[in-house]
Amino acid sequence: MFDPIDLALFIFLVTIFLSSRFASIVSPHPRTPSTPIMINRRGGARIPQRRIPLIPPPSREQEPPSLTNTYEARPEDIVEVKSILSKARNLPPELVDMILDRAEYWACSAAIIDYSNHPSKHISIHGGSPGEDQFLLRTEPLGLTKWSPSSQDLWRVESAPKQLKREYPESKLQDLVEGPISTLEHPFRKVVFDITSRDQGWSSHHNDHGTYRSSFTWFDAGLERFDMDNECPSDCPDRRNQEDSRDTTGIPTCAIRPIWPPVVANEGSNRNLRYNHELNPVDDHLIQRNKHAEKGMQHHHVEWSWDDDIDPESLEADTLVEAGRGAGTGNGEFVRNLKLGDMITVWGRARFPAWTNNIQRVEVKVYWAF
Repeated sequence: MFDPIDLALFIFLVTIFLSSRFASIVSPHPRTPSTPIMINRRGGARIPQRRIPLIPPPSREQEPPSLTNTYEARPEDIVEVKSILSKARNLPPELVDMILDRAEYWACSAAIIDYSNHPSKHISIHGGSPGEDQFLLRTEPLGLTKWSPSSQDLWRVESAPKQLKREYPESKLQDLVEGPISTLEHPFRKVVFDITSRDQGWSSHHNDHGTYRSSFTWFDAGLERFDMDNECPSDCPDRRNQEDSRDTTGIPTCAIRPIWPPVVANEGSNRNLRYNHELNPVDDHLIQRNKHAEKGMQHHHVEWSWDDDIDPESLEADTLVEAGRGAGTGNGEFVRNLKLGDMITVWGRARFPAWTNNIQRVEVKVYWAF
């Protein structure tokens, strides 16, 4: 007798093989140096390579992950596979979701900003200047495969520093999802960051060269959500682009609100708000520091998963810190707390005069279960 789960997995793999023969090849889009590039806009699914260890080997140089031997599919392909698994052996939806999750057959959205075509091949964030905290990119609203920004002008820049008054209920956001909603408790499974950057390449702290100690250039992960009580002003780009946005869902780009970094009132004013950027990295948002005084561009590959379970106070967390990461990013809380429609942002930082964060490329991939 065959085990039902093994049989279902066999059917699933055969389906992938047959479907892959008809999968279209997505040609690369031209890259504009100052514009985040959105890949797999409709939530193309991917079977990623098996996950690398959360804590990298200390004596091994990290190499960029290979993207070979991947399978691309449309959301409707995932729906079809789920239907085949459900009907072939009369499997319940919960078991089908477990099978697809075990196979890591997840939807994937990606956001990239690439400055390789910039005259200097990168941009620079200078510590001690007004621009020492810089918004770099945001992911598309997680899971909302039917949504697209009504204003590219607003999409490419940081959201206005406004308080979130009322979140959209999940029931309304589900109308913007292509296909059935996953039955998993935490449908967002993994966030992957790939960053190519370096600092200014020198410092007077010679003992820290080549390490992540005393490194004052880094990258943080932020979070944004839509505000249901948003009021679009008369001069809003969303209004100017109404004729060009007839196919969007009705949630304007100007409804995006920052959750982190938080916004606070300016001193002496309760009306004017500003972003509150901390002086030092925040442990549960720090993606990666640059290596101290490295002259060449460095590539860092960082994965946050829903099932990470490193205690921020443990020795394992100390190993994360030694690798330039946040001690509080290894417990899985950031990924487990993601909601439908959330947008992940990446911020580049530099602190103190003479410190410079030179950024060539940033990519964020988010995997979620349909």
